[in-house]
Amino acid sequence: MRSTFKLLFYINRQKVKKNGKCPVMGRITLDGKVSQYSTGLEVEPAYWDADTGRASTDGRKESLDYEKKKELLRLNDALSALEAKAHAAYKENVDSYGFVSAEIIKNAVTGKSQVKETLLALMDEHNEEYAKRVGIDRTRHSYVRYLTTRKHIHNFMKYKYNMEDMPLRSLTMRFMTDFTFYLSTVLRLKVSAYNDYLILLHKMTRLALKKHILKRDPFAGHKIEKVPVNHRYLTGEQFEKLLNAKLPTYRLCHTRDLFVFSTFTGIGRADLANLTEDNIITKEDGSKWIHIARQKTKAECHIKLLDIPLRIIEKYRGEGKDGKLFYVPITGNLNRSLKMIAEQCGLECHLTYYQSRHSFATLICLNNGVPIESISKMMGHSSIRTTQIYAGAPRLVA
Repeated sequence: MRSTFKLLFYINRQKVKKNGKCPVMGRITLDGKVSQYSTGLEVEPAYWDADTGRASTDGRKESLDYEKKKELLRLNDALSALEAKAHAAYKENVDSYGFVSAEIIKNAVTGKSQVKETLLALMDEHNEEYAKRVGIDRTRHSYVRYLTTRKHIHNFMKYKYNMEDMPLRSLTMRFMTDFTFYLSTVLRLKVSAYNDYLILLHKMTRLALKKHILKRDPFAGHKIEKVPVNHRYLTGEQFEKLLNAKLPTYRLCHTRDLFVFSTFTGIGRADLANLTEDNIITKEDGSKWIHIARQKTKAECHIKLLDIPLRIIEKYRGEGKDGKLFYVPITGNLNRSLKMIAEQCGLECHLTYYQSRHSFATLICLNNGVPIESISKMMGHSSIRTTQIYAGAPRLVA
């Protein structure tokens, strides 16, 4: 990498202080870009040599005492140290990242809190701030997604470029293209699996724009590949088999009951894990309802509890921790158990926990004539268009 790097020290003669001294300034020029800063040092104009950029005693030796000479020597030593620091910052950034700017060098010299100008440094800063909001207005699940994205980007940089980090200003659309290829071929991820990582990567460059690190978005115009979503749901016959199956272990019975509860209520795994007695409301007619704000969309959901989900609540009452109604395993464990349950019941389908919400929309609601608007509210969708995806499902007879 060839670049023109120059550091010049000068005094600001327009700002003479009461003690007769002027501030010593630094001017960094790199590839035509200039960044200026105050060194925090000062000197009388009479002792400044503009040609050398240092304090000078030439022609005034007869008037200088020992202490004044020491003062000027200390000033020159301090300027030399700043110069060495600037050159070290230049070399470090070129060697490590293949990129450097006048602003980066200035921040290194002054020791000021500098804006994160590399991709992973910016991600670390973002993730640190995001972690403080988990449980307030952000979820741990989303936080883990950012950490996973950071890990994949770091591994990709080492794999493709043999670099630990990259300057944001060096990013191009080629980076996004190569990262996509890495996710699909090296990690062998499906489009639906790696789209999230591409979205969060693009979010970092938009954040850099917001922080004025970048003047343009290197990924502008990039479009996420859309994957047709096949919303799977159980038929009435399949659900009947699941409901009445005699399963061999408590773990499988527990997982089946949670799945059935979600099928009758449309509540997803995350909201089920947060359900407490406070969410169960008894109406004047004696009917019991679940009132929750869905974690993902914050939409209010009011869902009537039928006999089967009420019996499931009673069956597991007291087993949840910290006032929760249920103990809910992580999604991976639930899906592993559901795979075994599907085999036990002979369902001949790939059963996952999220199918319970789809089954609620089709089997429980649409097949029983519930209006799409009501289904949307019960499922906590932020837009009725999301719910209308299910409206094309055929009416199924149990």
